[in-house]
Formats: sequence, structure tokens, C-alpha cells
Amino acid sequence: MVDLRIVNACLPEQEGLWEIAITDGIITEIDRAVQGNTILDAQKQLVIPGLVDAHIHLDKVFLLDRTPAVEGTFHEAMRETLKAKQAFTVADIQARARRALWQAISWGITLMRSHVEVDQVIGLTGMEALLPLRQEFAWGITLQLAVFAQEGITNQPHLPKLLREAVALGADVIGSAPYIDPDPEQNVRIVFDIAQEFDCDVDFHLDFLDDDLPLMLPFVIAETQRRGWQGRVCLGHMTKLANLPPEELLELARSMRLAGISLLALPASDLYMMARKDTHRVRRGVAPIHTLATSGVTVGVATNNVQNLFTPFGDGDVLKICTLLAQVLHLGTASQQAQCLAMATTEAAAAIGELNHSITPGHLADLVILNAHSVTEAIAAAPLERTVIKRGRIVAQRKCESQFWTSKSV
Repeated sequence: MVDLRIVNACLPEQEGLWEIAITDGIITEIDRAVQGNTILDAQKQLVIPGLVDAHIHLDKVFLLDRTPAVEGTFHEAMRETLKAKQAFTVADIQARARRALWQAISWGITLMRSHVEVDQVIGLTGMEALLPLRQEFAWGITLQLAVFAQEGITNQPHLPKLLREAVALGADVIGSAPYIDPDPEQNVRIVFDIAQEFDCDVDFHLDFLDDDLPLMLPFVIAETQRRGWQGRVCLGHMTKLANLPPEELLELARSMRLAGISLLALPASDLYMMARKDTHRVRRGVAPIHTLATSGVTVGVATNNVQNLFTPFGDGDVLKICTLLAQVLHLGTASQQAQCLAMATTEAAAAIGELNHSITPGHLADLVILNAHSVTEAIAAAPLERTVIKRGRIVAQRKCESQFWTSKSV
């Protein structure tokens, strides 16, 4: 007998109602009728894989109260956040990160990759703060930690040693923002060196700004292949791809697919930050991941930041980011909306190396029951009511009570 049986479930891109059997945290059967000890009635609502936030900065969430925007620019965000980091403590980071993690779990996010800044200002404080939370919240969310060099590497002589210390503490991934570095190619090489030493994946913030500097992507593709790191490199932002003519974009997409490089669009941040100098015909600046997907590139969508100078908006719900992405990239058909949902679930998980994140026998039972009856309905307006299942256990439920008011003319 199975541990949990979900009945009367709608599934993405499937007709009719289904039942899902779960044993020991694993999906064991998907059929019209299965047997189980505990029955959870989905009541004809949509059951999806757990949501995935594959790119967020837990150490920088909820900073607007101490660093409000004055200019609203990327350079202000970099400058003022660097100042704010000087006052970061383990307790401060943990308090803000706990708030974000509780919120994420309640939305149905069961997998997350958080970047953790390491530099000569903050040292290892971010890692010391977030490492304990990975275990503390394992009941509700799988948390990957990516050591992140935000402020450059070659301009900080002792940083490579510090990055190695951070990875040795127990990080899953190593990454950087090469466009900040005075020597971006050497920045990339150093990150790959560390990744090879510790046998860990790589995650770059890449080709983000809307300047006229050449793309770093071809160099990262070549380095990925030279190092034999295919399937282990993820790129975030990539806003410059939005400016490319179709033939150039498709050629780069082909090279990315061959190198096994994945890409995450971060529309909440990128729409806010990009093209601020455009006086008309303002560019959106969101990576065209729907086009890349047609070429076989693994793509996803994520939040990036929540209520700080880089992204002043949002509540950490990646399903709302799906809605935003669908609007920006004109994903209006039912099949496109199903693709958009996959970019926040199955495909986003694959982008960060998790390949068993789908409603498939043998995969983890990380699921969300949404108060919607189709993918189109869920993308149109992210439902507030959700039941969240992590490894076959209900870990969160959101309920919404409606109050109807009437008025009368006099």
C-alpha cells in the first residue's frame, strides 16, 4: 500500500482526472485508480511539480528599509548594497533569509538555488549564515548554495583563496559576475579552476548590462568545452541576447545546446534595470528563452531578488514571475503557457542539475496543488490557495477566505 494517494487531480497537458501514488517520498504510479492508505482529494484542481526558484540571493533579500532607491540604477544598487554588506551579520542574514524561505515554501517552491556573496568586505559571513539554513529547512525545500563573487575577482588579490575556503565549507556551486571584473576572461578561468578542484557546477551572471561591450558568452562556451564541463554550467540574466538578430541568436543557441549550458531569465530584475537610457522604443531586456528552448537549450525563469535595490518588487512567488514572463515574451497560447510553467518547474530544475523533478514514476514527490483547473488559468492569475507536498508530505497550505460585500444606492 502506498503512503499517500492524490485523487481527482488535473495534470498539465493531460486530459481527464488522475490519481498519483506516493511511497517513501517517491511517485510510484500515475493512473486512473490506485490504492493507498491516506487519500488527498485534489478536487479537480491542477497538480504541478514543485515550483523552482533557481536563481535568488537570500543574503540580499528585504533590504529596501535600509537602502531605499534614490537613483534606481544598477550602479546605485551595486554601490549601496556594497555599503550595506559592511553591516551584515550572521543573525541579520539569517533573519531575512528565514523570512524568504518560509514565504517560498508557502508558495510551493520546493527547490531553490541561492547565490551567496563572498568578497573582501563580507568574507565568509554569508556562507556561515546560510549553510545551517540548508538543513534547517530541508523538510520543506531543497536548497543549493552557490558561492558568488559579485564584486570581481582579479581586482581582489586574496579572493581566489577566500572563494576556495567558501566552497570547502560545503557549497554546491561556484560562480561570479565577470562583467564587473577588469579582466572578465581571467575571472571566468579562475571560477572554472575552482570548479574543477572541487568538482562542482558553475553558475555565472553573464552579459547583463546594456552596454556595447562584446558578448562574453562565446568565451564561456569555449571554456566549458575545453574543461569538459558540459551539462554543468548555468547562466543568469543574459539580457544582451534580447538585442541580437535572429540568425545570430540561433547560432549561439546551437553552441549553448552542444555545450550543455543552461540559461535562466530573471524578468523582474531585468525589466527594471535594463534600457534606462532608451528615450523611445525602449528595449525590454529579457533573455528570449522561448526562442532558445526551440533550439534545445535548457531554460528557466527565476526571481533573482526580492525587495532590494536590484528588484524593489515581489513576494518570492515564482509563479507570478511566470505570469510576467508570459506577458513579456507573448506566451499566450495554451502550449506556450505550459512551456512557461515548465520553465518554473521541470525545466528550471534541470537548469540547475536536478533531473528528477517532474510528475513521473520514480521521481521525488515534490508537488503543488493549485486552486486552478488548467495551466492557462494558473498562469493568468497565480492562485493564492495552494497545498505544498515535499517528498510525499504536506508541508504547507495556503487558504483564502472570500468576503463578499454588497452596496445599495440611496
